[in-house]
Amino acid sequence: MPNDPSRITGSTSRRTFIATAGAASGFSLAGCLGGGGGGDGGVSGTIEASGSNTVAPITGAAAEDFEAEYGDAQVNVDPQGTGAGFSEFAQGNSDIQSASREIDDEEAAEAEENDVEYSLYTIGQDGLCVVKNAENDWMDEISLDELREVWEFESEIETWSDLNPDYPDEEMILYARDDASGTFDYFTLEINGEVGNIRDDYSAHSQTDNVMQGVAADLGGFGWGGLGYYLDFEDDLELLAVESDEDGEYYLPDEENIESGVYSPLTRPLFIYVNHASLEENPDLLGSFVRFYFNGQLDFAPEVGFFATPDEQVDENHDEFDGVLSDMGIEDEITEERA
Repeated sequence: MPNDPSRITGSTSRRTFIATAGAASGFSLAGCLGGGGGGDGGVSGTIEASGSNTVAPITGAAAEDFEAEYGDAQVNVDPQGTGAGFSEFAQGNSDIQSASREIDDEEAAEAEENDVEYSLYTIGQDGLCVVKNAENDWMDEISLDELREVWEFESEIETWSDLNPDYPDEEMILYARDDASGTFDYFTLEINGEVGNIRDDYSAHSQTDNVMQGVAADLGGFGWGGLGYYLDFEDDLELLAVESDEDGEYYLPDEENIESGVYSPLTRPLFIYVNHASLEENPDLLGSFVRFYFNGQLDFAPEVGFFATPDEQVDENHDEFDGVLSDMGIEDEITEERA
């Protein structure tokens, strides 16, 4: 696809490209370079991957390598948010749904009403990070109660000194995800006790990189979002250690703390959903991509700043997918083999 500005180039960070191009254009993003592998049997055509802004970099990494392997295939990754993506997916308008939370009852009912059948797979882990401006020298850690005090509906926290009298009497400028985001759903449930329970006077963004940009630009900035996006702004941001609901200690969202489970409750699984009608329509294309995704999932998530699932999750994904293919009678129609 020559001269297409929405194609990732070799010099562009996969995560940065997906976030900034999605925010700027509002159009579906092509997953990768493409054209590297030549034709390969029936693996040709276009896959539409909707959904999570958070998970998009992982799906984009899988798409880029898949297109390089199968030159007649294209994967369009559209990071419009988990909620918006599920709206498309439940109407049968996408083949893959990247998701930072599981489908909710209303979305599942809509999918059932539209005869959209699907299966769910865990492809990575994310630590939601809590960030401050790098020039903020008064705060290094935050308790779960303090997080709730700042972010709950009708919060009375307006300045840093409102949270702690030892902090400066400066405005706290808040940035976070909007209500179309699975990250929003997860954070508000885990921290404030109910999905959607949040103050209404913060700067809400559909793209996590905009959250990080905002905090990086304001001395009083304070926010949260997927950890993978922090990496592009780490010179201007600092992570806060967050109290664990496991042992009451304070931890940063690093690999050891996330994979050991102590960075809780802000560690979450990341998912993809597969549209079974799309799989039946072009089993070699979509089936090969799903197999390829699973075969490389331990690499794709860490490559773009997230965390791998436990090794056994790869086998669980393959086993579940084997069952789907067997039920459809198309298990022998997939070029990509299980690793």
